[in-house]
Amino acid sequence: MAEKFCPNCGTPAPANASFCRNCGYHFEKQADKAVTPSVDAETSRPAPTQAPAPQAPQSNQHKWLVIIGAVVGLAVVIVITMSVVFQKQQEAKQRAEAASVSRVSSSKAAKESSIQETERTLSKDAVDTVTDVIQDQFNLDAKCTSVTIESKSGNQYFGYAKVSDDYDDETSVDVTITDVKYDDSLSVEIDGDGHATLSDTFYSNDDDE
Repeated sequence: MAEKFCPNCGTPAPANASFCRNCGYHFEKQADKAVTPSVDAETSRPAPTQAPAPQAPQSNQHKWLVIIGAVVGLAVVIVITMSVVFQKQQEAKQRAEAASVSRVSSSKAAKESSIQETERTLSKDAVDTVTDVIQDQFNLDAKCTSVTIESKSGNQYFGYAKVSDDYDDETSVDVTITDVKYDDSLSVEIDGDGHATLSDTFYSNDDDE
C-alpha cells in the first residue's frame, strides 16, 4: 500500500490519510494552502549590459584580395601612363619628321628654283654670245634666236642653239656653256660638227660683198 510522510514529524502514513497519527498534522488542509514563492532579490536585479564582443580580425583571404586589387590598380595606372607617354613621343616624332620633310622640300624647291633661274639667265645671255661666234669667228650671215639648256655638270651647261638668217634658213647646233664670264661674255663652244652644219646652211658674209 502506498504511503506518504508527515511533513511535520516525518511519520509514515497511508496515502489516503487525512491526519498524521503521531502529531495530528492535517494533510488536506495544508495541501490547499497556496504556496507563495519567495522572490529572490538577486533575480529581480536587471541583468548587466554586456559590452559588444570585439569583431574578429579580417581573414587572410580578404587581405590578399585587397593586396591583389591594389597591385592590379597600380599596374593599370602604369600601363595607361606608359601608353600616354608613348603616344606623345610618337606624335612628337611625327611632327619632327614632317618638319624635316617640309624643310627638305622647301630647300629642294628653292634650289631647283635657283637652278632654273640660273639656266634662264644663261640661256638668254648665251644667245648674243652664240651670235658673236657665228658672225665673228665663222663669218656667217646668221644669228642665234634661242638657246635651250638640257643638262649640267658642275659649272658647265649642255644644250642646243637655234640659228636662222634673213632668208628663212634655220638649223640647230649643240653648245656647251661654261658659267664663267670673260669680258662680260659667257664662254660658249659650238660642239661637234656644228661649224660644218652652220657653214652648209648659211651664207658667208663674204658672199654678200
